[in-house]
Amino acid sequence: MLSSRNFGCTMRRRQFVSLLGSAAVAWPLAALSVCLQQVARAQGHKVPFLGWLSSAPGSDPSLDAFHAGLRELDYVEGRSIRVDARSAQDNAELRALARELVRQQADVIVANGRAATRAAQEATATIPVVMAPVDDPYEFVASLSRPSGNITGLALQQTEIDAKQVEILKEMVPDVSRLAIFYYYGETYYALESIAHALGIEALWIQTKGSGDVEKAFAEALAKKANGLLIVDTGALGGTCNMIAAMALARGIPAAASWRGDTQTALLLTYAADNAHLQHRAASYVDRLLRGAKPRDLPIEQATKFDLIVNLKAARELGLTVPPSVLLRANEVID
Repeated sequence: MLSSRNFGCTMRRRQFVSLLGSAAVAWPLAALSVCLQQVARAQGHKVPFLGWLSSAPGSDPSLDAFHAGLRELDYVEGRSIRVDARSAQDNAELRALARELVRQQADVIVANGRAATRAAQEATATIPVVMAPVDDPYEFVASLSRPSGNITGLALQQTEIDAKQVEILKEMVPDVSRLAIFYYYGETYYALESIAHALGIEALWIQTKGSGDVEKAFAEALAKKANGLLIVDTGALGGTCNMIAAMALARGIPAAASWRGDTQTALLLTYAADNAHLQHRAASYVDRLLRGAKPRDLPIEQATKFDLIVNLKAARELGLTVPPSVLLRANEVID
């Protein structure tokens, strides 16, 4: 589909229609698209520039899903839009990256996770910021229906998600009594304490900054005699989740997280929001902002699609039999 997006283009309607009509007769669609892009560049029309900010290290499935969402909206990377992806696990470095995107005059900053959103919020009060997503939107906006300032986007009910994982883990492994909860440094998740206690589980809080100190953090979990493991704030920890889960499996400790690994994951279970759907929605926010919408006019959307993934391969290695009640609720089974 040919789009006349021009994001502030000053070409007169009559000129555009005339060009479109004559070009359509002479050229196929692909050639016409190139022609229009060349005309836009000649007239100084700006290609929208997005900054993607994340604390997830390495390959980022969220970024891939976001790019797919942009393509569904007919954006072409390098032609009709430009995306500069930046990531860092260190909060100071993340703030520096956010300031750099502001200096580069990004049209929109897409912030994947709480730490990235906080960095973007500190860096600018004018450039629109899309949370993609965050687990606590009220840190950044006063109202979900009418966010104030320059921030809008998507939110997770992460405490409820993590609580659900603890409940399912206990259902699958009734003997779990000492749960090591790995969390990203500087954040707080203490609402889980009462949830675990209600299930007869002692919560053992294990702080980690990422791949650089995983072994030290895991040694702390072993010293505290953990017999179950939960990873929270998986957006910040990224692929580190796979490392933690593999270490747990090797020690015979069942692990859960909202991180979507591949079929080789060592996680026993994953309960997570549908990330691809969330990133497609993030792309929709970007599209509306580039078309002139204001952040305050775009209500915060909460995740509505969730998946339960059960890993039978990990269960066999742990000597566990997964209850039929859990298998029946699973959206995906790894075997």
